[in-house]
Amino acid sequence: MWLASARKIIMKNIEIEKNLFKEEWNKIESLKPKPSNYKKLILLDHKEFVSKIYEQDLRFIKSIVESIYNGDLYILKNAISKENVDKLIDEIYNFSHSRPSTFHKMLEGVPNFHRWIDEKAAVNYCIKHVKHSTFLFPWNKEMSFSQKVMMDACRPLKLLAGLSLHEFENNTPKDKIIERLQVVRYPPSGYIEPHFDNSSLIRLIISGYLSKKGEHYEKGGFYLIDKKNGKLDMEDQIDAGDIGFFYATLRHGLDVIDPHKKPEFDKRDGRWWFGLNMHNSDEVEASKRHTAAPYKVSKIFQNKL
Repeated sequence: MWLASARKIIMKNIEIEKNLFKEEWNKIESLKPKPSNYKKLILLDHKEFVSKIYEQDLRFIKSIVESIYNGDLYILKNAISKENVDKLIDEIYNFSHSRPSTFHKMLEGVPNFHRWIDEKAAVNYCIKHVKHSTFLFPWNKEMSFSQKVMMDACRPLKLLAGLSLHEFENNTPKDKIIERLQVVRYPPSGYIEPHFDNSSLIRLIISGYLSKKGEHYEKGGFYLIDKKNGKLDMEDQIDAGDIGFFYATLRHGLDVIDPHKKPEFDKRDGRWWFGLNMHNSDEVEASKRHTAAPYKVSKIFQNKL
């Protein structure tokens, strides 16, 4: 009930007023360089936070935009129920195990697909990583349950990022910018090298966490890098069903998941995650696409929260 009411309020605001978050973002980005260092972690309830987004109170807008731009990571608790987390993983697993691993460029008519990305395939990407990814596009009807669960949890954060609630959702590759969901299983030996993302299409990295360290995997996981070049492991603060976000240009990565174990395609062990992002389609010349970039350092120190 509260979500339906909130949607009515915000849709009215969007039709009549400007996105007030966007105005604040434009202001702060014109005054300060984009952040690269993690500052602190903030834990909040998802339902309460979403209601504040919809209210668009000016004091809240100013404080939250400044906090994110200063390098804070937000984790919103209890965004997705355990039941829906399990159903989502089931749907993705069944899809990815009923057809071969493949690859499709983001051109008109691109289907949903999955790809097992090992060390050999990883050389084709701008960031080195090992993972099993399933890619979902809004014009395809497959895995509609998973798409709805993920978008219901993440769509309000588009408003926070300065976009409209449904911005890019009706785009197809010919429009040059598209929305895409990616569900990832990081199997044993899965990882992402240190990197930072481009904030041109969407300011925030929006993540959904579908597993818990200590239950589904033992070692490795998500970290951010602070101003002392210290690597801060965030996994102890994350539960399955949480949503996280931070400014896209913060340096981050994923330490190797359970390096003592062998990755197996048919298993479900490892770290499960999903991300909502906006991408330039392959209708855009490769040199003009907004992509992530690796963060090269001689040494990153392990710090504690």
